Formats: sequence, C-alpha cells, structure tokens
Amino acid sequence: MLSPKQVAYWEARLAATATNKDRARALWDLARTLAGDDEARWADLVRMLQAWTQAHTS
Repeated sequence: MLSPKQVAYWEARLAATATNKDRARALWDLARTLAGDDEARWADLVRMLQAWTQAHTS
C-alpha cells in the first residue's frame, strides 16, 4: 500500500513525536492517507476511533 519512501516518512514522523497529542495527530494523518477516498475505510476508521475513545474514557 505504501512505498518504502512513504513508510520511511511516516516512521520518521512518528519517531519525532514527543507527546501523545503529537502522536495522535501523526497517526490520524497516516490513517487519512491510508483511507484516501474510500468511504468504507473512512467508516472503519471512525468506528475504530469511537471504540478506542469509549474504552479509554470509561
């Protein structure tokens, strides 16, 4: 799905994060990149984020 150059970019971006907030932004951007214009992938992403949020705010 991602080229080796893209993987290197995302690995470097994640490695450069210092806080959970920064990490969350980088991971959200990566998820948007992977989902592209695919509505089913976007729906999966939303469901995953909702489930994670509910699990971590209870």
